[in-house]
Amino acid sequence: MTSQSDFAKLKVHFTDEDRAILESHKYVADGIALLMGLYCEVALHSLEDPEHAIIKIVNRHHTNRDVGAPLTDHGVQLLLEFIESNKQPISCYTTMSASGEPMRSVFTIISNAGRPIGLLGVNFNMRVPFSELISTFSLFNNCAQTPASAAPPTSSNSMEDLVRNAVSGVVHQISTDASIPNHEKNKYIVFGLHENGIFDIKGSVILVAEELHLSKFTIYSYIRELKEKSN
Repeated sequence: MTSQSDFAKLKVHFTDEDRAILESHKYVADGIALLMGLYCEVALHSLEDPEHAIIKIVNRHHTNRDVGAPLTDHGVQLLLEFIESNKQPISCYTTMSASGEPMRSVFTIISNAGRPIGLLGVNFNMRVPFSELISTFSLFNNCAQTPASAAPPTSSNSMEDLVRNAVSGVVHQISTDASIPNHEKNKYIVFGLHENGIFDIKGSVILVAEELHLSKFTIYSYIRELKEKSN
């Protein structure tokens, strides 16, 4: 457990420059969370007041921490190690979310002229459904900003929306490609969806068939053809 003396060792008398550096890192936190999606929590800590260290947290639903929460024990140990060795101890380890799900975590120390002034922590929930992972890193994800307090969507409707949005994106891409004959367009749409992993989602074949007004057997035929070409 972290003691009051540990917090006292880490407390830093801030300059305006220190505050400006940490303020700029708030955009870094937003950017990481935007790239990695709702299953990634990003927390920015300030050493101006280690007992109320968090000054920015995105996707807080994983740990239920808020702005004003203290440094974790692990963060304190990293900072004490940095003070003793003056070396950046980038740490990647496994922890748990508030609901007991495994999270992969990494901390980096933010310094100014060799003085530690903050800590950036990134926690990724390893229970992310594969379909959500596909959605986050899909070519058709426009990285629209999501409220930091929102919980990850898990309903069947969100899965259907994911598939339909993916179909819409590939249809637009293929339909405007003049090099593909009209009678081949549906086939290339299926090829594009397959390459983006959409058919790894349960029930996606039927949804795609409905969107393209094809039979599921035609979809399976196109997928087999693509696999045969790849061999």
